[in-house]
Amino acid sequence: MAEDSAGADGGGTTTDPLMRRLVETARDGGWLRDVGDRHMAHHRPGGATLLVGFEELETARERDEPAPWTARLAAKRGYATLTILADGRTWYRDPALEALFDELTDEGFFDEFDTVIFAGGGAEGYAASAYSVAAPGATVFAVQPLATLDRALTPWERRFRSAWALAWGPRYAYAPDLVGGAERVYVVSDPTETFDAMHASLFRGPHVMHLPATHAGPEIWQRLETIGILDRLVAGAESGALTPLRFAQLWRGRRRDRAWLGGMLRKLDRRGRPWLTGLFARYVADRHDSAPARRRLADARARLCEEGRALPGEEPPAEPVREAG
Repeated sequence: MAEDSAGADGGGTTTDPLMRRLVETARDGGWLRDVGDRHMAHHRPGGATLLVGFEELETARERDEPAPWTARLAAKRGYATLTILADGRTWYRDPALEALFDELTDEGFFDEFDTVIFAGGGAEGYAASAYSVAAPGATVFAVQPLATLDRALTPWERRFRSAWALAWGPRYAYAPDLVGGAERVYVVSDPTETFDAMHASLFRGPHVMHLPATHAGPEIWQRLETIGILDRLVAGAESGALTPLRFAQLWRGRRRDRAWLGGMLRKLDRRGRPWLTGLFARYVADRHDSAPARRRLADARARLCEEGRALPGEEPPAEPVREAG
């Protein structure tokens, strides 16, 4: 594909560290181009596997070393990458982006690779699922994917109201149907998050594997990145070795993630179960220097004491001495 002006000089924003990185890594057979007003496409050459990822520009800029998340996996696994970068939350609903994938399909771009993986989380999980139809036989790794925000199809979805006015069709639209041509589809979701679980349940078929990340909260993709298992999950999806058991083993790494631990403490607080809150707070306090965990542990112990109970391994309160009547 011919390089446009963005591929030549980063669209004139060479002082931007992210843009410099994109321009440098697009050389020697790659390309960087603007796609409509709010998207950019970056192709980095590599091996026989193509990783197609989606991300907001600001998220890529905020990393310690500004780069798309696909760059780290490309460096580690030798993948070629195609990264679609969005200026804000666009939901990747753009005729120019649809035209790009049409063009790539017509040119046989995806046919040049032995394996193609589409991956993303949240809005990007929706995009990874929807645009995977451009490469039949691809693998999809979708985290918290939304099926669509078309009001006629998901009237129960009350979030993301600003996106309701977008055109959710007629092409590259309803993600559960568009993954029908994929060889394998992995859907990671939190069954305790009602709306996310409802979207995930719409992805069905013998080629779809659901991987439950129970109590992961609203930012599963970020949790996978933070605990350092995203690359192994994508590699497992590529080889077909990813299973619910393997996912559960890797997902245990969340116990080292302070953000996840804090979210669980708040979730248990809302449930009003001091025994369970106390157990979890004690676990966190024993392993981390966490003031919130210590506060919750003290509160749980006080509430249990009022009920004449105690946490396992701790002495219950002594019975009060009653005076003879």
